[in-house]
Amino acid sequence: MTLRFDFNNETRLFEHPVKIIQTSQLTQVIAKLAEVEQAVEQGFYAAGYLSYEAAGAFQPYYQTPAQGEMPLLWFGIYHSIKRIDAANEPAPQPIALEEWQPQTTIDQYQQAIQRIKAEIEAGNTYQTNYTIRLETDFNQSSSAHCYDVYRYLLNVQQAHYAAYLDTDRFKILSASPELFFHWHQGTLTAKPMKGTAERGTSSQDDLVRRDRLLASEKDRAENVMIVDLLRNDISQVAQAGTVNVEKLFSAEQYPTVWQLTSTITAQTRPETRLTDIFRALFPCGSITGAPKASTMKLIAELEPQAREVYCGAIGYFTPDKEALFNVPIRTLMVDSVKNRARYGVGGGITWDSTAEDEYQEVLDKAAILRKIDLPSQLLESLLLREGSYHLAELHLNRLAASARYFNFSFQLNHVMKRLEEFAKAHPDQLWKVRLLLSQTGDITLNGEIITPLDQSLTASWAEAPVNSHNRLLYHKTTLRDHYPKVTLHHECLMYNQRDEITEFVNGNVVLLIDGQWLTPALSCGLLAGTEREALLATGKIAEAVLRRDMLSRAEKIGFINSVRGWRDVEWDGEK
Repeated sequence: MTLRFDFNNETRLFEHPVKIIQTSQLTQVIAKLAEVEQAVEQGFYAAGYLSYEAAGAFQPYYQTPAQGEMPLLWFGIYHSIKRIDAANEPAPQPIALEEWQPQTTIDQYQQAIQRIKAEIEAGNTYQTNYTIRLETDFNQSSSAHCYDVYRYLLNVQQAHYAAYLDTDRFKILSASPELFFHWHQGTLTAKPMKGTAERGTSSQDDLVRRDRLLASEKDRAENVMIVDLLRNDISQVAQAGTVNVEKLFSAEQYPTVWQLTSTITAQTRPETRLTDIFRALFPCGSITGAPKASTMKLIAELEPQAREVYCGAIGYFTPDKEALFNVPIRTLMVDSVKNRARYGVGGGITWDSTAEDEYQEVLDKAAILRKIDLPSQLLESLLLREGSYHLAELHLNRLAASARYFNFSFQLNHVMKRLEEFAKAHPDQLWKVRLLLSQTGDITLNGEIITPLDQSLTASWAEAPVNSHNRLLYHKTTLRDHYPKVTLHHECLMYNQRDEITEFVNGNVVLLIDGQWLTPALSCGLLAGTEREALLATGKIAEAVLRRDMLSRAEKIGFINSVRGWRDVEWDGEK
């Protein structure tokens, strides 16, 4: 029974428990949690979870869906913990979790939204965190396979509060980004997460979406409601006057979404125990709504399946009285007896919510269940001419933007120093310098001498369209499977699902139409080449949406990139 916590960029393993404390009886939850706390006071470590349905043990008026098959409380007790450096682990293999079936139809979802709005109108709730379940067969439910799936989810989700719990029959794979609470040396910190926006494809589009989330009245209102709820909950265990909102409205970046968070702190009263904190805070207001009691009653009526550990709490408690728990969202639950997996997902419903937008948010949050291609390296190809790099500033700006987008470490001074060293060592001739940036910020440089081309460049249509929503098209990475194979002397001209021309494989395209050189707009799905950017800045070319049938109107076709410059293209085949 291995438990792993990847909280706050630190990895802790809990192995070989000396005791398991668990219960499926609501009346036993408080006593069992007190038993956990007693073990910690005796010098042991404790790690485990509480199910959402355990809420009624702390406040009898909290109503929840019918209890599921998982224990309401499960904790392992350990002599010690092991810290490991996750950066030294081999990269996990991509794993696709396919054929997920929603357990709620779109009609049922829309009816639930209508019911919630009726309850809002009646004054029984201001915001309701309504959730649904997705399920799939999970025939490879061994501990080893589940652990591999967890490591993959951890890698692609880049969650700050991820955890893997092997409790024998049930395996819990939590890629949660949300802190429930951190309690250490009398300081209690909560960080509710409410407000979501899908990531953009290009770096520019991504920042626009982030700023739109930060300015969204709907998302800010949702966030403030939950902040107020948690401030009230925390005040039950806080010293008078110490509850403080440290940060209001911070946008946090994850691979598929932006999330809006706020941070609340307080100093707890000296007599406070872990059970007191759970009695005051559990379950977290961000996954119930407000007011908590009446909204939980509504949730119990709307959600036919138990949430179980989803929306409960996962965490650990140490002998130095540090307690750290997440809110188990983005959490996969595997039943190794039934060979089934369940994933819960939802969002906060307010008066301004629409069923269509909320259902799309559900799909955005469930994106981690699909195979996600994340690059291991970013790439730039620079022209080095007699010790000087062509368009170096544009290359470095693009690299920095992609590093920010994919959450890569990027130190501009370090990159420039490495480039300068290479340039000093290669002062003569023309060089193509290939720069690779790893996720940890390591730089690899390779150079090859550029020789004159003795043949003209021909081009033809790519065999299949690209998807303009594929974010890899907007960033230069070592993931190149979406590009067809080409040579120095023959290129493929690509186009998207709307039959709009995009780019060549190794460069941008320009067409001379009606006396003006035009290049496809970035939104069509292409890389913002540095040569393209430089020519746009001087006005020598202009952006436009170019349909495939417009190629026949082109008087000339040009290929441009920063290494080979501008090359005339001879079309090979039908336009």
